[in-house]
Amino acid sequence: MFKPRPGQDEVINYRSGKMGIAAVPGSGKTHTLSYLAARLVASEDLVEDQEVLIVTLVNSAVDNFSSRVAGFLREFDLLPGIGYRVRTLHGLAYDIIREEPAMAGLDNRFAIIDERAAADILNIVVDNWKRTHPDFIHAYTAENQDPERLGKRWNETLASLASSFIKQAKDYELTPEMIRAQLDKEEKSGGQYPLLEMGYSFYAAYQQALSYRGAVDFEDLIRLAYRVLRNNPEYLERLRRRWPYILEDEAQDSSLIQEKLLSLLCGDDGNWVRVGDPNQAIFETFTTADPRLLREFLEREDVVPSDLQYSGRSAPAIIDLANYLNRWSQEAHPVLELRDTLSKPYIHPTPPGDPQPNPPDAPDNIIIYNENLQPEKESALVANSARKWLAENPQGTLAILVPRNARGAEIVEQLTAMQVPYLELLRSSKATRDAAQVLAAVLGFYARPSEKRKLADAVLAIASVRFGEKALKGQSRAVRNLVNVQSAPETLFAPDAEIPSVAATDPEQLTPEDLFHQGIRDLRLWQGAVVLPIDQLVMTISMHLFTEPADLALAYKLAVVLGGLAASNPGAQLPFFCEELNNIAGNRVQLYGFSAEETGFDPDAHKGEAVISTMHKAKGLEWDRVYLLSVNNYDFPSAQAQDNYMSEKWFVRDRLNLEAEMIAQLKALAAHDRLGLRKPEGQATQEARLDYAAERLRLLYVGITRARRELVITRNTGQRGDCTEAVPLAALRTYLEQQA
Repeated sequence: MFKPRPGQDEVINYRSGKMGIAAVPGSGKTHTLSYLAARLVASEDLVEDQEVLIVTLVNSAVDNFSSRVAGFLREFDLLPGIGYRVRTLHGLAYDIIREEPAMAGLDNRFAIIDERAAADILNIVVDNWKRTHPDFIHAYTAENQDPERLGKRWNETLASLASSFIKQAKDYELTPEMIRAQLDKEEKSGGQYPLLEMGYSFYAAYQQALSYRGAVDFEDLIRLAYRVLRNNPEYLERLRRRWPYILEDEAQDSSLIQEKLLSLLCGDDGNWVRVGDPNQAIFETFTTADPRLLREFLEREDVVPSDLQYSGRSAPAIIDLANYLNRWSQEAHPVLELRDTLSKPYIHPTPPGDPQPNPPDAPDNIIIYNENLQPEKESALVANSARKWLAENPQGTLAILVPRNARGAEIVEQLTAMQVPYLELLRSSKATRDAAQVLAAVLGFYARPSEKRKLADAVLAIASVRFGEKALKGQSRAVRNLVNVQSAPETLFAPDAEIPSVAATDPEQLTPEDLFHQGIRDLRLWQGAVVLPIDQLVMTISMHLFTEPADLALAYKLAVVLGGLAASNPGAQLPFFCEELNNIAGNRVQLYGFSAEETGFDPDAHKGEAVISTMHKAKGLEWDRVYLLSVNNYDFPSAQAQDNYMSEKWFVRDRLNLEAEMIAQLKALAAHDRLGLRKPEGQATQEARLDYAAERLRLLYVGITRARRELVITRNTGQRGDCTEAVPLAALRTYLEQQA
């Protein structure tokens, strides 16, 4: 039976009106909200066709809430699955539109494209626009850079700009037609806005492509659902009656249009409970989320504020460190504008008798390495430390948290070399990346068969699968030399060319000639399949190359992904598919369907393993021992003069943050703010530094509060060796030294 701790009792006794709850990490907010939902269902206030509506952020949380509410209903001797509905915000919007699609201007058979399909469309849109607007690239390229040699970097940058513009425009409820009308009006008064013109072009072409497919994207769902409810009072009242209570989880990650949708659904006199933690708002960079919205809600006169400030997750020393970071940021951060980044409530250990007591403090359970490590040395140090800890604590849970996916992939390489069992919560797994890299090398040769480097890459990739990395040790250069000395490598693929077979089976007995000959034999065997569709070509190669079921399953998944790309890009050639495989191999894109994050993740189910995750994906999870890596002034800038920012590209003129400049203009356009539209170039870049520094400070707070018993924090010097300790980390280290 649920035994509430102080603060939780106020929440579960809620009966009506609007309530805002600030919940510290580990406060049991999901448990509390689930019990409240069950209690409302069990009350006699609901009639037969009414439901308590629970809205959360991700699909895995839907499953979590559903199972917990069902469990509590059983305690009330009620049947689970009746009287409540759990949805993501996008799922809720879909329910609203699906019931009345005509009100949204959609056909009954409308489709929803996922992020992968949306990205495919945007890539085509960007490529078409770029070819017809070379002047834009030249105008925004740094003086000392050659625009012609920056094609790939500009493609990635423009695709990112397009995605951000479209998401933000939809959050502001702006259609391409509305933006065009506003721009035309501004142009008549002398305004010239190339960034907005570019964004409009992307948006208009993207929406046209969606319309052609009879489809909408995830951002459209919420925008259209809001429009449907706003324009149809009768339907709105019907839904308000159906869902008299709205319980919202992770409210700090709501965007403006999401908040407006729930506010409209609730009504002025409705019942709405919003739970979240502004201190854990870490998705602004990737979404249109705005943590200020929850803070403003908590301060409204018609809202009853409440705090869940007791947490049994972490040892007292770790709680103390997180609280110090909070206090320091409010009182001593060197940048005044960042002093409101974190706020109360502070975290309190659970009171005596609580069913979830805090772990006991262990000697030296917090370690902050006071050394600027090179990235490779940091990875090796952490991997070796994790190996030793897991050997001594086989029933313990451990996570290595990184600020970026690329750092996680480097850690995986170290753990693999040390034979440490691990699990990844990155964009893709090492096995996926390895399979993609091999297939990219093979297809890369078929795409450019006259290039000796491509032939050597393919031969070595085949050898790595056929004979293992051990066979390649010390022989890669010799294999490349065998390729380079071929005066006419194309003769190797003539029908009458004789290529010796490989007789050796012991990897240590294989010669460079053996590896070379095996690669040529395989490439000759598969060359007839190059005329097949890309998915069939990939499976033809994979069925002959891979022998392990797991590798074949991954290859099949890759074939499906490439087949989907081919369907949306009819004229795509092999180089295009090679690029996609290289992106997967480089951990730059997510391969959907192979992620534990999509179906929920339980750290306690992976005792004795190292879990590698980004700090963003670790939100909501906890481990006995946690490592935080790369806490330097690049990954965690603090708006200091020496800081560099990922969003300020080195090849862009004046290191402008083009996204910040563009979105600031879009915001001004939406608000009909002519002065805002005419801000000096570069001002939005400076303002974005503050927003990003604030988000990264909250990300550090989230990272610290993932640890139950032990916490290790390290930093590195970055790729160029010029990174220094992050300002908040220096404050934490000094604090710990004073406490010793």
